[in-house]
Amino acid sequence: MRDSIGVENKMSNSVYDPDDHKFETLGEFKIYLSCGANVGFEYNGIEYGIEGHNNNFDIWIYDKGDIANNLTLEEVLDYKLDGVQIRDLILSAEITERIM
Repeated sequence: MRDSIGVENKMSNSVYDPDDHKFETLGEFKIYLSCGANVGFEYNGIEYGIEGHNNNFDIWIYDKGDIANNLTLEEVLDYKLDGVQIRDLILSAEITERIM
């Protein structure tokens, strides 16, 4: 689709595809969080979020609030959701939000 001056507008045809937001490696996920980004993801039917503040991170459940506060990045990776460490589930989880 082209706008009024003939420039192609690719956003008008975009459809949300969760695979476009997946992290390819654990390193990519770590760098993303280290830069202060927020991540939302769904795991076992529950939507979680991770957000960082000055190298401290909080984990929360959507519409329920925080479940862990002031974690280091390594503590986030080791944090267990339904008995599985985030480091072991984040590459296969459905990423619902990536905010820089």
